[in-house]
Amino acid sequence: MFRTMLCSMLLAGLCATLAPAAEKTKADKHKKGHEAEIVKVDPQNGTLTVKMTNKKGNEVEKTFKLAEDIEYADSTGQVATIDIFTSGDMVLFVDHEGQIKKLTNKDKPAKKTDDK
Repeated sequence: MFRTMLCSMLLAGLCATLAPAAEKTKADKHKKGHEAEIVKVDPQNGTLTVKMTNKKGNEVEKTFKLAEDIEYADSTGQVATIDIFTSGDMVLFVDHEGQIKKLTNKDKPAKKTDDK
């Protein structure tokens, strides 16, 4: 009887440990984002059109709205502005409900300015 109770407690502890880990893996996958090629950047309308591969492996064009609190980054991870993103650039982006929350340029670093 003691052995059965001990095994049940160990099994319950194992299940409690693995369940959050599975949820975290799913959340991390969403945060990694999508890789795409920029087709068109429209800062005035706050949209970005990209060419990407969907879940079925087909290449599709999608237009996303840029979130008001979007984070831009260059290829080195430094903070950037929308100005560095041009048609043909490869980017990584994280979207949520049709809005891009984070956009990272894979191709180039931000333009350096001389403070002279």
